[in-house]
This record gives sequence, structure tokens and C-alpha cells, in this order.
Amino acid sequence: MCDAVQRDAVRGTSGAEATRLGATVARPMISFAALGLALVLAVLLAPQPVSRPTDVRAVCGMPEEEFHQLGLPEVTAVNWGQWHGPYALPAERMAICASGKVFVWQRGGPMLQLPSVPDLLPSLLKLWPRDRGSQDGNFLWILDEDYNLVIAPIMQRRNEGGALLEVKHGDLAPGQTFFGRGPHLTGPYRGLARLGGEFNLAGARDGAEWIMHAKSGYTAYRVPVREAEDYFHVQHQASLTQAGRNESEIAQNFQRCVYREIYRVRDALSRMFCLLRRHGVRVALGEFRQCDIRSSAAGGFPDLQTCTVKDPGNATACSSPSAEDGPTTLHVIDWYAPGQDRCKSTVADYASMLKAVELDLMRLFQGEPLNPADVQKQIRSLRKHSCLFSREFTDQLHCNVHGCFGDGFTRKLKAVELMLPKDLKEARRLWGLALAAWSSCAAGQAISPEQT
Repeated sequence: MCDAVQRDAVRGTSGAEATRLGATVARPMISFAALGLALVLAVLLAPQPVSRPTDVRAVCGMPEEEFHQLGLPEVTAVNWGQWHGPYALPAERMAICASGKVFVWQRGGPMLQLPSVPDLLPSLLKLWPRDRGSQDGNFLWILDEDYNLVIAPIMQRRNEGGALLEVKHGDLAPGQTFFGRGPHLTGPYRGLARLGGEFNLAGARDGAEWIMHAKSGYTAYRVPVREAEDYFHVQHQASLTQAGRNESEIAQNFQRCVYREIYRVRDALSRMFCLLRRHGVRVALGEFRQCDIRSSAAGGFPDLQTCTVKDPGNATACSSPSAEDGPTTLHVIDWYAPGQDRCKSTVADYASMLKAVELDLMRLFQGEPLNPADVQKQIRSLRKHSCLFSREFTDQLHCNVHGCFGDGFTRKLKAVELMLPKDLKEARRLWGLALAAWSSCAAGQAISPEQT
């Protein structure tokens, strides 16, 4: 239609006027064409953004076969995850590959490759300035399934100008399934990792003294990957015939249905120290101490004076002082938590412990000057007692101890524990339910008819 109007307008003018009018109409068309060409050329000639790989395994590659002989922890699955939301790789982190290559990701910049990190711990303070509030000088680390060591500041800004948020261990190795399979770039579950812990600035806080420990679910809940996979597939098949067992529910019941191994991290931390030395990190072994996780000082740090000095075990092979030590000292902490003891109690012994707590509860209910927090700790110790995670012990009970797809004894104990500081009357009612559950459990009667 526009073309027709243009032809009619030209037809009603003289030749010179027609030429002038045609040129006037065509000029904007030529200008638009030139502008379009310029834009295309600008896009083509503009410097292209540099590729920025994000997956550690993509830049590190596969480990050499010899790493399997180092005695580091075997790959294990861990607890299904946390409620804080999907895990995602943080913007700021360092990866020391099994091969010895070092890669650093910093906010807004390209991925950097460093030749080595002999002064690893002090260099963390240079890479990430100390402006992290109460978590200043605190770093997470994991040893992933391919023996790559990944380190990141605990507090980071996920968005430019956003508030500081806590990075979780699962963010350093996210997975698409609760036993770690699938792409490792994002996901609702913790992926596979051999060990996880923290590096914390200590002493005079000048970068010369640090603490290494493994206060993480990657340490506490150790289950062979094959066992986790078998559990998932069995439950997935059951979900086809039983309503309500979706993947999320299967994952949430993982810890309640699959018994974890009783695992102490002392040897693993010793070998982690040796791994740092293997990668050329100049660090001297300070004190090797065992600390009760229930008596940590303010901020979650151990009070070294209350911890027991321990032999570093197999770390002695790589920890003798030498000119290569450098100025950095690393203290190693083996956290000792409830449930990490071997089960040495009988069913009757556990019943006696339960009775002792009941007597303190009765005193509390009767108004005697007893601290509810102290009784809470007693109940928590019962709930997390190592025997309740021992197959030999629980096989004598023949019941749903932890609430695997049902109502379990330890979940009833937890209900009392949570209610105690809020409502003593309701806590007393819940305690009665917990005692009834134990009575049935100890008598060999199932608490819940739904077993797996």
C-alpha cells in the first residue's frame, strides 16, 4: 500500500520534481540500511567474552590412578541436603586439582590459572579481602570425588550489591540426585565428595596460624554410594505402587532408612595434611587435638585448651619440620560428636539411660530448679546414641527406630527435645508417647507397620 501511494505521488509531478521526491523518499531507506550494516559489523567485530568454565571437573580432568592408593576416604554419599534451597557453585572459589593445577574464580573476573600455591592459606586472605563480617577468615573446603580440593570463602554475595550469604559445603559439589549423580553445576542435593571441612584463621589472625577440621555432613553421614543407589532404586520402584513416595520424600527419608557407617575422621585429616604437602603447600603441622563438638567456644571454634592432644598418626610421615615448612602453621582438629562411639551398650543399658533422663524430667515437671537446657542435652544424647546407629543393636529391637517412612522412636524423642523449652505440659505428654514407643520397640513390636 505504501508503494502504491508513493507511485501515485510521483505520477502527479513533473520529471524534475519526481526525481527530487524519489531521492527524498529513498534517502531514509538508504540510511536505515547503512545503520543496520553498521550494527551487524559492530557485533561481529566486538571482542567476544572469554569462555569461563565453572565445573571443577571440566578444568581438572580425571585423577591419576595412584590417587586411589593414598588412603584418602572412599567416595561416599551423605545426608540428602538442607532446606536452604538448591545448591549452586559460588562465584568465589579455588580448585587445587589432583594434577596440581590451580584455578581461581573471583567475582566478575575471568577464571585464573595459577602456577602453584606454596603459601596457600595466607594467599586466601589476599585473593578474598577480609570483609566478611563474623565469618572473616573462615573458608569451606571439600575433597571431591576426583580428589580435587575446592576452597571458598564462607560468606559471599550471590548477586552484585546483595547481602552476604553463607555458602554451604553442598555448593562446592552440587548434585542432581541425593547420591550425587547427574550434572554437578546445580541441584537440590549435596553431590559426591570424599571429605568436607573448614580452614579457619587462628592465633594472632595475621595469616600465620590456621585450624583445619571436618565439621561437615560429608564426614558425619558416610554411606557407600552403591548402597545409596540401591536404596533409591528400591524406593523408586515402590513409589510406582505406593502413593506419596516422590523423589523428595525418598531423599528426606534416606538418613532414617539407611544406616551410616561409624566414621572417625582422624586418619583422613592426617592424609589431607599430607595431600597439601604433596601439592607443594609450605605448611607446618601444629597441634593435633581431639575436641568435643558439644563444648566448642563462641562462633563454633574449638577451645584448644579443653581439647585432648592426639598423635597425628600417619601424618608424621609428611609432617617433620623442614626448610620447606614455611611460616604457616596448621592445627588439625578432630571433632568428637555424639554417635561416633562404637556401640558398647545392651538394650537393657539403654533402657537404664532412658530411665535416668525420665527422673530428671519428672523433677523438672514438678518445678524443681533444674535447667531445661541440661535435660535437652540428655535427650539429644539419647537420640543420637551410637547404638541406635548400630545394626547389631537395632536388629534386637525389630522396629522402626528412626522413622523410615513412618513414625519412629527417635523422632518422638526429638519432639520432646524441641518442646521442652516452650511448653512443659505438652513436653510431658510427648515424653509419654516416647516411652510407649520404646516399650513397644524393646519388646520387639513395631512402632510403625510400614517398614522398608
